[in-house]
Amino acid sequence: MFIKMLRDPENEFRVTIPVRGEFLNYTIREPVGVVGQIIPWNFPLLMAVWKIAPAIACGNTMVLKPAEQTPLTALRFGEICQEAGLPDGVLNIVPGYGPTAGAALAEHMDVDKIAFTGEYITGRLIMKAASRNLKRVSLELGGKSPNIVFADSDIDSAVNGAMTGIFFNQGEVCCAGSRLFLIVFSATDTN
Repeated sequence: MFIKMLRDPENEFRVTIPVRGEFLNYTIREPVGVVGQIIPWNFPLLMAVWKIAPAIACGNTMVLKPAEQTPLTALRFGEICQEAGLPDGVLNIVPGYGPTAGAALAEHMDVDKIAFTGEYITGRLIMKAASRNLKRVSLELGGKSPNIVFADSDIDSAVNGAMTGIFFNQGEVCCAGSRLFLIVFSATDTN
């Protein structure tokens, strides 16, 4: 999918944003370089693919550090990529513990971008380490995602959705619906 998007000249992602007036406006599409990605344990294959595919499709090379609890999924995926013909060095998988392998990846001067999915304390450490060479940083630190239920909602569906939102994958989801907002008035109320 990502390769198709990049090769299609009519794709909206390849078009320079139009501006009014007499301005020089152009878009330069170039890879970031070496992208480091640190992923959590809760969806090992899904998280790896979400990080790997766009980075490589945009022409970057990548170093993936899977969670220490689930390295075998990423390692096997790397083998499959090699078997499929991905050139050596484009995708590098480095298992290890966060304070050693993760920290080394975040601090490395030849890594141009670091992305991390996990909790905020580690996110702060990664930002600090990345600041040494001003590398780009993407952090997905979870949060308190709300379920919003309006007064005119189908209550049975809302209850089912709220329960799924918080308990899916034992609640170990970055966007788990851990808050519930009940709106007691209807948008159609005139009072």
